[in-house]
Amino acid sequence: VLPRGEAVRNFIYSDTLRTLSAKATVTVLSVVHNQEIVDLVQPHGQFIPLAEQPISRRQALIRMLVENAHDRRLWSKVGQNNWELRDLRAREGGKIARRGITKVLARLLAADAALRALTTLENRVTLRDSDTLALDGLFAKLKPDLVFNGSHIHGFAGELPLKVAHQRGIVTSGFIFSWDNLTSRSRIFVPYDHYLVWTESMRSQLLSIYPFVPPDRVHVTGTPQFDFHSRENLVLSREELASRIGIDPARKFILWTAGIDNHFYDEHLHVETLIRHLSTIPESERPQLVVRTYVKGTSEAMKDLAARQNPDVVFPPVLWNAEWQTPRPEDLLVYSNLLRHCAVGINAASTVSLELMMFDKPVINLGFDPPGSNLPWCMGYERHIQFDHFEPVAESGAVMVARSSQELCSFVDSALAEPDRQTAERQRFLEGMFGSKPRGNAGERVAEVLLRLATDSSR
Repeated sequence: VLPRGEAVRNFIYSDTLRTLSAKATVTVLSVVHNQEIVDLVQPHGQFIPLAEQPISRRQALIRMLVENAHDRRLWSKVGQNNWELRDLRAREGGKIARRGITKVLARLLAADAALRALTTLENRVTLRDSDTLALDGLFAKLKPDLVFNGSHIHGFAGELPLKVAHQRGIVTSGFIFSWDNLTSRSRIFVPYDHYLVWTESMRSQLLSIYPFVPPDRVHVTGTPQFDFHSRENLVLSREELASRIGIDPARKFILWTAGIDNHFYDEHLHVETLIRHLSTIPESERPQLVVRTYVKGTSEAMKDLAARQNPDVVFPPVLWNAEWQTPRPEDLLVYSNLLRHCAVGINAASTVSLELMMFDKPVINLGFDPPGSNLPWCMGYERHIQFDHFEPVAESGAVMVARSSQELCSFVDSALAEPDRQTAERQRFLEGMFGSKPRGNAGERVAEVLLRLATDSSR
């Protein structure tokens, strides 16, 4: 079950589907069903479009209570931030009284027993209020040994098949999509039998948050999204990359990966700061700036900045299918080589930091608000640096966290002059997070786990 475009990337573009189909009959249910994806799946298995279903008012109410109570129970940095954001929106929308009632209920329900009971209730209401006839018929026909959700928490469309499968007694598993999801996303509503996670630390985190999950049901596989960086057929020379995106291969380039605009507000002001700084560097030594925007949310101000056509700044097209919000295979090629050939990488506080470290590139994160912006704390940049998953990165010595425009520019200069200065710290952090095992071939490891679970369930 693939409920979002990035799950297509992880399990269709990687070796997961190919490995599974060599030893099992595979059916893919996906919200992304353009012909390009259908053509990739069909040599390996059956493809069925996955439709979104509306959520009933009862479901929405229960989920809202669970999400608030889960945040209060976990009280992670993201949970606290969610609390503040909801307070802010309630004040702006004139719903302070309703918000107050929700907060009281959330505090009362912020206990493991209450959350488990509410989650069970949500599942029952979902199955009662949703049209499950097609899924019931599909599972009766296919008689699957295992149903796997490639993105455990992104999209209600992906949850319903798993809930129907669980009700029918079919073994279910879910992939914890990202390293931040356990502390930054809502409660896991689906009663998965097995969980697949990136790392041992995520495994420990999941068992801590959900103490009723048996430890042998959580499997460490890594994530296929990093597999593409080690594929020999996805390596471009510097000249080939430059030709594709329109930069000078003889000049260094800085890679700026922008965040989604409704999480990282006014980011164009940060980019403008760096552009002004680069203009002060002698032309013979001046690096280029490559800004990779985020297909799921780019502000009009950032688009206007791209339209100015500064000769030292390139905004390459992001090769995603915008309608389906899915990366195309050619985007994997360009993105991996942007990481491979850049001189330094800048991002607010994202997974890109880990990928840059994998290529032993200097990393700069943004721990201050854009100059000229006026953001409340709960919408500012520093909060991202302090989030539970990212704080260890910021404190590791493997990245540079800029706390001002002056620091941002200074860090760029030092990274260009001494790119290897934090190499040891980068290697140490990656080994601490992922262990000494290779980070490639996670797609195959996922498939091997799923095959084992399916085989065990059929005995």
